[in-house]
Amino acid sequence: MHRFALPVAIAITALLIGIGIGRYTAPSTAKLPSSTSARVPNSSAASTASTNPRSVASTGNSPSAKSNAAPSSDSTENIIAKIKAGLTHFNSRRAYATFSKLAESIDTSNVRDVLTFVQTLPKPEEKSMLISLFIGRWAELDPTAAIAYAQMLPAGTARNWALNSAVSGWAEHDAAAATAWVQQLPPGPLREQAMQTVVAALADKNPQAALAFLDSLPAGRNRQSFYWPIFSRWMMTDPVAAAERASQIPPGVNRDTAWQVVASSWANQDPEAAYAWANSLPPGQGRSNAVQSVLATWAAKDPQKVADILLTLAPGPLRDQSMNNVARQWAQIDPRAALNWAQALPLGDGQRNAVRSALATWVQSDPTAAAQFISGLPPGKTQEEAAMSIALQLANTDVQGALEWAQKLPSGSSRQTTLTSILSQWSEMDPQAAANFALQTSDLDGRKALLENVARVWARNDPQAALTWTGNLPDAAARDLVFPSVIAVVAESDPRQAAQMLSRLSTPEAQTNATSGIVWQWASSDPQAAGQWAVSLPEGKIRQQAFESLITRWSESDPVAAGAWLGTLPGGASRDSAVAAYSRRIFSSDPQTAAAWIETIGNQNMREAQLESLVVGWLHTDPANASAWLSHSSLSPETRARLLSQGR
Repeated sequence: MHRFALPVAIAITALLIGIGIGRYTAPSTAKLPSSTSARVPNSSAASTASTNPRSVASTGNSPSAKSNAAPSSDSTENIIAKIKAGLTHFNSRRAYATFSKLAESIDTSNVRDVLTFVQTLPKPEEKSMLISLFIGRWAELDPTAAIAYAQMLPAGTARNWALNSAVSGWAEHDAAAATAWVQQLPPGPLREQAMQTVVAALADKNPQAALAFLDSLPAGRNRQSFYWPIFSRWMMTDPVAAAERASQIPPGVNRDTAWQVVASSWANQDPEAAYAWANSLPPGQGRSNAVQSVLATWAAKDPQKVADILLTLAPGPLRDQSMNNVARQWAQIDPRAALNWAQALPLGDGQRNAVRSALATWVQSDPTAAAQFISGLPPGKTQEEAAMSIALQLANTDVQGALEWAQKLPSGSSRQTTLTSILSQWSEMDPQAAANFALQTSDLDGRKALLENVARVWARNDPQAALTWTGNLPDAAARDLVFPSVIAVVAESDPRQAAQMLSRLSTPEAQTNATSGIVWQWASSDPQAAGQWAVSLPEGKIRQQAFESLITRWSESDPVAAGAWLGTLPGGASRDSAVAAYSRRIFSSDPQTAAAWIETIGNQNMREAQLESLVVGWLHTDPANASAWLSHSSLSPETRARLLSQGR
């Protein structure tokens, strides 16, 4: 069974990452000898261009020597029947053992028929796992045919995993030949994955030889990942030698990676020896990472022991991060004990993060018990963050239960934030129900914020339905709360249509607030059109708000064009507000021009107030030029003297 360890690992990994079929790696053009062509059911002709194994000399363990293995004693029909039975318990350990045992029944006479059946499976994760496993077995017998078959699968992640399984099976019996083939692959994800597979196969037999092989390769950006299989396998047989060899690697990311592998692996076997070794390393980030790895692994076995050790560490990032790791690991075993420990730590960021980690872990395993604990926490950021995590976890399976729990929290920001999180999630699934619930809440629950949030989510997913619901609300006050949020979302894609909806709001205040959002969105895509619409509005608060939003947004991207538009406006309160907003935007880069614009404001009180505000800031950043400008400004002599005295 050992020879299937790596192909099974590859197959299970393919399952766990949720393999999808998609284009990922471009095929290369190396040629396969015609005598080893492979037939793949349901494959298109376009998929035949691929990177194929070169001919290699046979050895005693070579593929050609293995290809005449005794035929399987199991029939193809019986193997397929066992696969079907195993698929009924696909996600269990028993299924993996069954499929691994079945792989031993595969030989060159039945592998194609078995794979033909596997290709018909409807679930991609089942298909990918079994293809990887059986191709790995095939490669032990006939690597050339196995790799040719894998290469003719549709390009994508599943194809890459199948090729890796083939390389793994090949490397089990002829590592030199498999290595030679992998080295001729073009650079890319497939080569990186296949090289890791070869290195792992070499490390299974001789970690020192695998490291020597790695050292002979040209430097690459993902080279450090190759150290994991080498040193993790080496640590199983001789941790002291592996640790010594890791320290001989030149300083840098590769040595740090090797140290981390040694630290975590050794800590599984002898955490006290691993901790002593990690502390003996030269000071630096590599040592800190190694110590953290030891403590994190150790904490999974004996969190109390590691907690005691942490109290002896000097304050700093290493202790803070280790506190976080211990809290998370301990909470998986005994969340209440982990929280009691975390809460008793010295106050600071490390303590707060440890409490958050313990709570987050508890929420995942037992949200009901965690919710009861969180309800008793003192009001503050920790309770608010924890309550939000609980709410989202509960809402995944029981929205009503999550709402009932949230409403039992004390009134305040924590309760409001928690309800907002639940309703945001609920709005994705059932916006009508979420909106009706929000309508029944009180101001203590943040009714306005809840309605606005539900409206935004609903409008993004189904704007017409959101508009219909909002328009049919009998309460004008509620309608004015919700409509601006819907209009703002509509404005993201169609600001002109959003502008036409303003008349559906019942009060000038609601129209003014909604106008700001519309113009802000419009100015980002077509400021000239937004300007034409704003100018068409009658003088008043709505026009004034439109001008301010437009000039503020426009001047962010093109202050020159914004200034040119501003120069075309007729005098009035709206223009004065726009000039004030524009001068504030350009003050930091050009205070003199900003002051010149303010001088054009028609309202004397507003003009003088804006000038005074600008001059105070200018005197702090550039007193010489500010004083020179102030001496001939329109401000009264008394005001000039007062400002100059403040600037000294």
